[in-house]
Amino acid sequence: MDGEFRGEGMAISDEIKADLDKLALASRILEMEGHGDFTLGHLAMRDPEGRGVWIKRWGLTLGEVFDWTDHQLIDFNGKLLYGDGKKRHSEWPIHVAVYKARPDVMATAHTHPEYGTVWSCTSEPLRGLSNAGSSFAKPPPRFEETSELVRTLEVAERMAAAMGDSPVVFLRNHGVTFCGASIEEMTVIGAKLEQACRQQLQIAASGLPFDWPEGEELARKAKTMNEGRNNGLMFDYFTNRLKAAQEQGHPDLPKERRAAG
Repeated sequence: MDGEFRGEGMAISDEIKADLDKLALASRILEMEGHGDFTLGHLAMRDPEGRGVWIKRWGLTLGEVFDWTDHQLIDFNGKLLYGDGKKRHSEWPIHVAVYKARPDVMATAHTHPEYGTVWSCTSEPLRGLSNAGSSFAKPPPRFEETSELVRTLEVAERMAAAMGDSPVVFLRNHGVTFCGASIEEMTVIGAKLEQACRQQLQIAASGLPFDWPEGEELARKAKTMNEGRNNGLMFDYFTNRLKAAQEQGHPDLPKERRAAG
């Protein structure tokens, strides 16, 4: 029955709990970096034991995801295996489709960031204007089939096909989906994406002429920007910023859970 806890007695390893704690931290980091949209949006990770996908539980903002218990385990058909039985995010197929299409991916996110969502409304390519934008060796693709919620595996699989081997896909007039080979990489990609969208919107609005690196220069720069060793360093940087924001009482980053009710 909905509302009951599912999977009680299932063995969840300490390693998985630690990874989910990190995924919770990533949710709060991305809230801080502009990806929050009420209680919408969700991060997920591939279950390392092959059972399916761990996804943020329904009803929380990204800033309210505190630890491993704030996630649900679903199988690749969306069946709830473990966690709060009240409800799942209806767009769970987004994550399943990416994992099915991309064996290289371990962590995924679907969010509605302010600037990324505005950018999803245009067919203009996102350019490598700065270091952030140059992290993408080519402009991220755009899934144009629908602006509606992606609630079926069939639509999600077409979204994943549009994504191809890119770390990002824009969902037309909706938001973004992005991924990484690790939680750290996925988080950094999400932060860079929002910065790149903001910067291009700013320079376009200024009316000033502008340009961007292309070809071999962009390829070299993207390789430099995506050096794996940087992901851990940047994740630690964001973690420290998050701690400071929470200590300062940021309204979207509470220190403790909301009272039940």
